[in-house]
Amino acid sequence: MGKEPLVCDTSVLLYLGRIGKADLLSSLYKPIYVPDQVLAELDAGRLLRRDTIDPRNSEWVTAVSVSQEDMNFLPENHLGIGEISVIAYSVKHVGCMAALDDRMARIFAESLGVKVTGMIGTLLKAKQKGLIASLSPLLEAARNKGFRISTELYREVLRLAGECPNHDFQD
Repeated sequence: MGKEPLVCDTSVLLYLGRIGKADLLSSLYKPIYVPDQVLAELDAGRLLRRDTIDPRNSEWVTAVSVSQEDMNFLPENHLGIGEISVIAYSVKHVGCMAALDDRMARIFAESLGVKVTGMIGTLLKAKQKGLIASLSPLLEAARNKGFRISTELYREVLRLAGECPNHDFQD
């Protein structure tokens, strides 16, 4: 069975990059698209932190243009330009999964019939496919790099991965 196409938002690339696991995307999805708007957000991020990933340096990334017209086609929303471009691309390219971490963006995308995943879903899928040995240290690393995850979600993901938290996690 082939891999699903994926279009990535900023946060998924940012945090997978910061924990050194961005390459998992290419092991799980193909092709992987990154809208120009997301590339611009990551470019701005590198001005603040040099450890911000540049997807252009990854052979498995295909940069794509998302027109203002395609973004305007979406129902009114209050999402960021990166999220809007990811959702617009996924709507126009049926069958392309959207990689989004923002809760409101995920809800909005799903309301439009777009299948979604995020950084946590990517890590969980990688664990289930045997690409990583343990999810817990990667979630901790992401959290230490600024990724926010609720205690409830943290525990549920570890349960789904067949892992138990070694200590009490606090928001």
